[in-house]
Amino acid sequence: MDYEEVIGTIGGCGLYQKLVLAFLFSSTIMDGLQVGSMVFIVPDLDYKCAIPGYNNDTYKIQSEIDEELINEYIPKSEDEGEVVYDKCLIYSNTTENGNRTTQKCSSWVYDKTNTHNSITSELNLVCDDAILARHAFTFFFMGYLFAMVVCGISSDRFGRKKVIIVCLFLQGSTGIATAFISNIYAIYVLRFLTAVGGAGSYIPSVVFASEVSSADSRMKSSIAIQMVFTVGLMILSLLTYFVRTCFLDESPRWLLNKKRTKDANLILSNIAKLNKTVLPQTEIVNIFSSNKKKVEIWKMFTIPQLLKRTLILMLNWAIVSMVYFGIALNVGKLYGNLYMNFFLISIVEFPAYTLCILLLNRVGRKKLHTSMMVLAGVTCIAGIFPVLYGTKAHRWMLTASSILGRLFITASFGIVYLYTLELYPTCIRNGALGALSTFARVGGALAPYTLNFSDLVPGKVGRILPMVLMGALSITAGLFSLLLPETNNRKMMDNFNDLTKSGQLELATKKDAILMEETHPMKPRQSAEDIKS
Repeated sequence: MDYEEVIGTIGGCGLYQKLVLAFLFSSTIMDGLQVGSMVFIVPDLDYKCAIPGYNNDTYKIQSEIDEELINEYIPKSEDEGEVVYDKCLIYSNTTENGNRTTQKCSSWVYDKTNTHNSITSELNLVCDDAILARHAFTFFFMGYLFAMVVCGISSDRFGRKKVIIVCLFLQGSTGIATAFISNIYAIYVLRFLTAVGGAGSYIPSVVFASEVSSADSRMKSSIAIQMVFTVGLMILSLLTYFVRTCFLDESPRWLLNKKRTKDANLILSNIAKLNKTVLPQTEIVNIFSSNKKKVEIWKMFTIPQLLKRTLILMLNWAIVSMVYFGIALNVGKLYGNLYMNFFLISIVEFPAYTLCILLLNRVGRKKLHTSMMVLAGVTCIAGIFPVLYGTKAHRWMLTASSILGRLFITASFGIVYLYTLELYPTCIRNGALGALSTFARVGGALAPYTLNFSDLVPGKVGRILPMVLMGALSITAGLFSLLLPETNNRKMMDNFNDLTKSGQLELATKKDAILMEETHPMKPRQSAEDIKS
């Protein structure tokens, strides 16, 4: 019997899998908390120069006297009929001809309607130093990038369990330390390490869940873990750090890949016992990746079949992440309350993942992923119309399109994890997922800078540039994914030989399709995927 047949026999979605998922949930929920916290740690605030010598100055105008002082010291302009006070300049003096000169201000007052203390306001990361706030996001996503490469390969080499435990400790300790640091450069380092711990535990958790589940429940376990990431976003206000005693076994599929058959059989026996089933008394087919212990992750770039998949997935991972985080970081510019908008773009992830659970096995990975990417792009672009042609009364439409876009791009994020797992063999699966997730962190790191496009062009056109860019890229990446093979209801590959067999099967199926068309010329031609299913 092969591995998937054994897992199906002893219970692919039994008590054991539910206990494992319950533990893995504790790690993924922490990652959700950490990623979501960036919106509030370094928020995009409204601010203006503080009036010199006026200790009670606030962002909002308090009285007529207050307004006179503001007009005396701060330059103002009009934008769509609204008075806008300069954020970085203040009048220094009046010349003999009545002209007033300006200089850069050194203190500011902030709009604290939606936020109170933050790194942005405490360290005055505004005007010339505003780029330092953007760097905080960059270092965080660089940590993700580092984790995807190093922790992914380490997980394939040393096992899923060890990497998950080490990264959970790293995430918790650096997360606590961040609360006591007020130096921006130290914060960069801690955010980097926190991201390493979060991503380093999250990716092996997703892989582990898929490897201990049967083929028919693999999709649900993969999506369920990502739904818990969303729970972390929703309970962000209850942020806390903890470490639990780890009862987690090693992945039996990985153990078989490493020729540790005895250890794998012991875990499979425990799975059968917890699930109240019986382990078949037949020899399990060993999964040999190579006679060498070295993980050959580089083969994803040298085997033609894998190279094609890798290049397309690199693009999709980067764009999915850019749009996902771009919408999140843009939440402060939407109409309505910041907290409510953040809650809405978080809670909308539940119907997104539910949509995946309902449709993935019916529609297939490729078609659903392409559809979600294209729909995300269309909704992003649709958000420009209330900005270009609407009035203030239509601003809610931009918020609605952002929420809808978040739903579709979240669904794409959920699918691309599962799709990637199924497109690579066990011997490099975690490393491949980590390497490809690296490009997601590149996209995430670029997201805050993408929003800065609005500063390059003045007026309404500048405001819509980020959404147009994200929408166009999402549609492009989605269409490229049509070139990937379908993996729905197919066994996961274990080694490079399985990849060759898969290619031969696909070629044979295409030949059968052509032969069927020649035999029945009046019958509509079927695709290779239709025949396989």
